[in-house]
Amino acid sequence: MQPRTTQPSSPPASPNGAPAACSLLPPGQRGPCKRRGAEQLQVAWLTTLTWGSATTPAPVARQVQLWCGVFPVHWRQVVDAELLERQTATIQRHLSGSFTQLLSAMVRDPALQLSLNGPSNQRRKPNENLARELLELFTLGEGNYTETDVREAARALTGYRLDQERRLVLEPRRHDAGNKTILGRTADFDGASLALWLAEQPATARHITARLWRQTIGTPPVQARVEVIAEAWRRRQLSLPWLMEALASTPEAAASRRSGQRLSDPLELISRSLRLLGSRHPEALAISLRGLRAMGQAPFEPPSVKGWPVNEQWLQLRWLQARRQTLQQLLADEEVWDSRAVPATLPASLTTRPPLTLALPTASSRDTLARLFADPVWQLA
Repeated sequence: MQPRTTQPSSPPASPNGAPAACSLLPPGQRGPCKRRGAEQLQVAWLTTLTWGSATTPAPVARQVQLWCGVFPVHWRQVVDAELLERQTATIQRHLSGSFTQLLSAMVRDPALQLSLNGPSNQRRKPNENLARELLELFTLGEGNYTETDVREAARALTGYRLDQERRLVLEPRRHDAGNKTILGRTADFDGASLALWLAEQPATARHITARLWRQTIGTPPVQARVEVIAEAWRRRQLSLPWLMEALASTPEAAASRRSGQRLSDPLELISRSLRLLGSRHPEALAISLRGLRAMGQAPFEPPSVKGWPVNEQWLQLRWLQARRQTLQQLLADEEVWDSRAVPATLPASLTTRPPLTLALPTASSRDTLARLFADPVWQLA
């Protein structure tokens, strides 16, 4: 066995007894430490999405995951996976609040800042990455700002860095404290005041409404309906619970559910399948995570700053094959099957539409589960 100092199984303890950051380890140990932390976080998050946790019910976790698609961060982009835990916790705290509050928190979130080179943006050496994505993806949407707005927003976002606690702080000597003109308003903007100003823009309400429409309803947004919902959302101070309820209660959402127009994303599919199978065996989680990676949606591994694909964008042959193979592997693994907690009867409420190859309700067995998992209807949200 190698000495612990050569290949530690976890980060060493800091003086207060908490795990130290992987970035504090010798260079050769940082990568493995970071990967282990990411894998542990992925297992924990998949478990929470499936069954919930002591602090996060599964339906709440699914809402958090929705916003992780709006503010996506890959675990490789951060110094330590703990920062992603903090990001999900921050999102969860704001689910009952407003988009203004959530945006303000995300602009100053260490994980999001690191993913877009925020800490390297300083007064004498501006970096526009965070500012550009903030305007294009997180608020206004393409075509609703100018290159001057990007440059001025980058100035507003200068001066943030991580302190020893890996929290984001504004360092005055690195921050451009001068006036900036953004979307026609001149002020001494910083990250906090910039977020408030962007949240006030009608284009932000329209853009975020359209993004969530695509993710929750699946079909292309109807512009006239988006305009109406966005304007009503603004009158309600961008309340997040109101927007989610408004989208879910649209006629288009009802039609999408009835006609099966939204394909489940991989995390939805796997968490739903695990929940029905009822196995918390480590092998079930390992098979699921390998499968999710092959399907294109391992937790905290977005393909780009735009987030994950939505609905019909998942219809690629290799991803569809990975879905089928992963569900087959879950049922074929003897340890997983022996640890199952499947209900005696598979109810009709399991699917939004009747399966094509199986009549529900029916007695549960390995065969009926296999037929259900292979049925096209099981892939629908």
